[in-house]
Parts: sequence; C-alpha cells; structure tokens
Amino acid sequence: QVEGSKPSYVALLVVRVRTTLIEGAMAAEDVVVVEETVPGTIDMKVTTKKPISFYVRSAKSFFTGVEKEGEEKKEPCCILNISGLGEAINTAVAAAVAVESEGLAVIKKIETSYPDMTSGRGCARILITLWHK
Repeated sequence: QVEGSKPSYVALLVVRVRTTLIEGAMAAEDVVVVEETVPGTIDMKVTTKKPISFYVRSAKSFFTGVEKEGEEKKEPCCILNISGLGEAINTAVAAAVAVESEGLAVIKKIETSYPDMTSGRGCARILITLWHK
C-alpha cells in the first residue's frame, strides 16, 4: 500500500475473532456484531457479556487489519464508532483508550446521552468515535 493512500474496504457484517488463552492453551471463537453504515466506518456495540480484553483486541484488529491463513485479508477501517449502554460504558472507554495508547487511532469525539428504553426508564449511553492515524 502506498503511503498516504486510503485502503480499500470490504463491508463487514460479522467478524470472527480467534482468541487464545495463554494459561490453558485453549482456543475459543467469538463473534462480534458490527455494522458498516458508511464505507470505511464501522459501528461496534459492546456489552458486559464478554471481558474487556476481548473488545480491546477486536478494536485493535479493526485498525491493523486481519490476515488469516487461507482467507482474504481484511483491510483496516478509517473510522470506528464504539458504543456502550449502562455498565458497558467502562468497556467502551477501555477499548477506545487502549487503541489510542497503541498509537493506532485518535479519539475524535465522545458523545454521551440518556436515551429512553422500552422499559420506560432511561439508561446512560456513550458513543466514542476513533479515526485511524
């Protein structure tokens, strides 16, 4: 890839990430649901169901690209939107800060809101926008 040129993008609907547990030497396959509404922009929704480290690795892989044996290479994205509701706000912030501290991206925008939920009560929400360096 030529320096200064933008990479080509492939629409991602579901990304499979293979994680390896070092202590147990076991491999587990997890699924992160992401949406690509605008080419080069990926929306990642985090929850408390998976550990923070899973989302940190996933966010880093979106900016570094993924290459698996026997499969085509996934190109890095330009913009990653990470959102979390309620207790998942900590997970969203941790993933964004980890990516920025690695020097892969810059946090361009942090948006908070308190949307109404179907249960009638509101819930805190955060949306963090990261741009590829």
